[in-house]
Amino acid sequence: MHNKISFTEAICEATRQSMEADPKIFVMGLGVSYPNGADGTTKGLKEKFPERILDVPVSEACITGTGVGAAIRGLRPLIHHGRVEFAFLGTDQIVTQAAKWNYMLGGDNPVPAVFRLAVGRQWGNGPQHTQGMYSLYGSVPGLKVVVPSGPARAKGLLASALKDNNPVVYMEPRWLYGTRENVNSSLYFDDLSCASVLREGTDFSIVTYGDGILEALHAEKILRAELGIHVEIIDLVSLHPIDYRTVYKSIRKTGRLLVFDTTNSSFCVGSEVIAKCCQNEFRSLKSGPISISCPDVPCPTSTSLTEVFYPNYQNIVKEVCRALGVPSSPLPKPSFEDLHYAPKFDFNEAS
Repeated sequence: MHNKISFTEAICEATRQSMEADPKIFVMGLGVSYPNGADGTTKGLKEKFPERILDVPVSEACITGTGVGAAIRGLRPLIHHGRVEFAFLGTDQIVTQAAKWNYMLGGDNPVPAVFRLAVGRQWGNGPQHTQGMYSLYGSVPGLKVVVPSGPARAKGLLASALKDNNPVVYMEPRWLYGTRENVNSSLYFDDLSCASVLREGTDFSIVTYGDGILEALHAEKILRAELGIHVEIIDLVSLHPIDYRTVYKSIRKTGRLLVFDTTNSSFCVGSEVIAKCCQNEFRSLKSGPISISCPDVPCPTSTSLTEVFYPNYQNIVKEVCRALGVPSSPLPKPSFEDLHYAPKFDFNEAS
């Protein structure tokens, strides 16, 4: 049975069903016990699991370290940070302790902790609360890092993370919280290390992840319907490890690569993908890879500036047409709502 639910409802459902299945799972985080806790992702869980939904003081290093210690002792904590910037205060516990513990102690000392980090754009949050920082965690050996791109993926990845014996950083784009999709009502598990081909095509490979998927799907529809260009969309899903086998297979077919990031261009995920593709599949490429990302400045707060800060589907359409030498008609400017309000996108209506 499937129900159409939102991204936040999918996270809540995965948490509830996983806690029902495993009494070792508990949740820690600021505001997780509130009636609509953690943006609705822990709604109703305190009533169902009163001893296992733990609200905490504003002390990120302390709660992160407590969770890591609990995981070392055999429990399965889910540690929620409502902004990736808040998690910075506990990054030593994630990067230096959780990620290295099992390696240092010979492989028989797992740290089954999940770190939920809310990331990315949101109305008016400005430079200090809109960062992605995907590459920061993706570059750390010992961590698994995943980024869900829709409600169904959000549920399956979180359920798998809560079963995994490795520390998992689960980076959830807040821009996707209002998106909806038909989601299996039973508990299910998605692979934490495999990319997904969302659209098959022969003319261009578009590699992205998280909220970048929405722009890629929009661009694909325009390119196919109006210009007869068939692009292949790859959702990376995992940033550590990256499933290069799927990426290489795609560019061997299309011969062209575009990477799309919704974060700053320097040291981003797209740069890493391009580097590996050029190292290992250079002969498959018919032209130079294309990178689309945000400029290398902090995200502004002003709406007049943010509307030109984040790249969108129009950038993808223009770059694909340019690379293929295909003339494209001017596209209408997106509305104010499209540029600034979190989308109410329905994945089941995308075609």
